[in-house]
Amino acid sequence: MTFVKKIKSKSYSIFIRLMLLTAFFAMVSHSCKKPAPRSGEVPVARVNEVFLYKSDLLLVVPQNISAADSALMVERFIDFWVKQQVFLQEAIKNLSAENSDFEKQIEEYRKSLTIFSYENQLVKELLDTVVTDRQLTDYYEKHKTDFRLRENIAMVNYVKLPIDAPNINQFRRLFRSNDPDEAGLIEDYCIQHAATYFIDTGSWLIFDDLLREIPLQVSNAENYLRNNKIVELTDENFRYFINFIDYQLKGSISPLAFERENIKNIILNRRKHELINKKRNQFFQEALSNKQVEISPK
Repeated sequence: MTFVKKIKSKSYSIFIRLMLLTAFFAMVSHSCKKPAPRSGEVPVARVNEVFLYKSDLLLVVPQNISAADSALMVERFIDFWVKQQVFLQEAIKNLSAENSDFEKQIEEYRKSLTIFSYENQLVKELLDTVVTDRQLTDYYEKHKTDFRLRENIAMVNYVKLPIDAPNINQFRRLFRSNDPDEAGLIEDYCIQHAATYFIDTGSWLIFDDLLREIPLQVSNAENYLRNNKIVELTDENFRYFINFIDYQLKGSISPLAFERENIKNIILNRRKHELINKKRNQFFQEALSNKQVEISPK
């Protein structure tokens, strides 16, 4: 079991809206130029001299969806496209030449996108992505005060059992035991009977994420963490066992184990910047040496 903040799935309608926007802006460049009608194709919609064809709809409809969903997406896209074209053409007609000339911005965006794509290619080909434990520890020790907890965290053993799980008294004794030799017995029991469980004394969890998994309301997290060690809760369907092994409060120094991924990303991002700067300087020096660059004196 993992405790993570879940991102709510977007509704189907929002997904369609994003698809429509993507397809529209992919087509808008040639739509503005008022291309001639395509030979042999019958348009499905027209706004003045701009046409939408069936082949354009291939950009909108993903594969492996039902015929009903496909028809719905096409219908919504056509409606969206027509309304956007009407508004776009009205904007072109009424904007001044100065305000409607986007060639410079488009060219700058094209340059930026090209550079960005090449930088990503260089990173994939050349970046050293191995970050050792020693490197993680060294960075943490040098920047420890930068890692302040924004939330309370806890290190726990957690087991959620069906209310009718067998041998519950035996399990309760095992769960409260400090004998490391009995840890394997807890694991075996959980594999057979637990709805979910988390037994990993080396990992930290956000306390609020844990609270979402158990039927417990805590008004003062600090007091609760200070005063509770082993907790057992029940509701109509489950028993919940929590063993608080350790905790750290919001505002305190975050432990290394909780920051490992964060530190790894920081180190890799630094390497990326160093790699890109190194390659930029290398290419520049090579261009100078090959007399590809001339800078006129001021």
